[in-house]
Amino acid sequence: MKKLLSLLLATLLLCLFSVNVFANEAVSGDLSQAKSNERFEYKITPDDPEWANLSSKQEMLDATRIPNDILKRMTTEEVVSAVLEYPLVINIYAYDSYEAGLKALAKDSDAFRELLTRADAGDALLAKLQVNKTFSNDQSLEELTLSVLLSEKSIWQSVSNKPLAKDLILTATNSTVKTPKGTSVPVIIRGEELSATLKTQLNNAYINSYPNATFVSTSTTNYNCHSYAWYSDSTSNTYWMNDPSAYMTDGSYSSFTNLINAVIGTRVYYDNGEHSGIVYQAGGPLASPKYLKVISKWGMAPLMKHQADYAPYASDHLTLWKKN
Repeated sequence: MKKLLSLLLATLLLCLFSVNVFANEAVSGDLSQAKSNERFEYKITPDDPEWANLSSKQEMLDATRIPNDILKRMTTEEVVSAVLEYPLVINIYAYDSYEAGLKALAKDSDAFRELLTRADAGDALLAKLQVNKTFSNDQSLEELTLSVLLSEKSIWQSVSNKPLAKDLILTATNSTVKTPKGTSVPVIIRGEELSATLKTQLNNAYINSYPNATFVSTSTTNYNCHSYAWYSDSTSNTYWMNDPSAYMTDGSYSSFTNLINAVIGTRVYYDNGEHSGIVYQAGGPLASPKYLKVISKWGMAPLMKHQADYAPYASDHLTLWKKN
């Protein structure tokens, strides 16, 4: 199980190389045509000091938009570069599955939405991956990102008619944990799927992209946000939980929506179901997420302390939960 991710990615690459001739024809044809000279450079990135002045996810999104007229003039190769250079592309790792992360990326990234409209998107990604591939189990974060982008259903179908198991966590071992009221909650045991190299690269990427959040503990596939917030806030936690709703429906916790009433230890649920966290600091003049400080695990990425609206997730509708 601990080598599951590497094995699946290796399988993906073998399948991709089986269509090498097809991909190379596409690369030598569509992708090598005249450049549009529209290689987009984001006006602000995490490498700029001004990035730290962005105080919420929405401000980050607003600062990294690409005008549609520019996108339409870009070659697919240039759109791929814009996706890889998108300052928040790492958010694909902050969700419970790659599929969920890609859906969020399609919502947030102008470049990725444009890439999904290109018939040669798979060929362009494949060409980039073939250039970067080290043929080592210890792949780089960019190689992993390219493989994840290729796993998007419509893109993968464009280069192969073979299905791809895009939700890797379904192959893990099933188990259960109990709510305080004794209700069984399904969890899975993924084990550690990240190499030391990928952990370091993920940690550094999130520290760099979210300078106003505080790194607490390393990236890992052992546990996720829901398991950390509802089952155990120990970094030794070994359970991955996809659905914490039982904690909120069996009487174990009671909800409220006024953020001013939050206290330390309050559970925070992002009501689109994509994230959970624990309040470690509360209090402010307004019922605003900016006055709510949360500690949460960002998918397979690090455990972070952050402002409630300064994270990879939509924070327009939060509910708070206190233990009964």
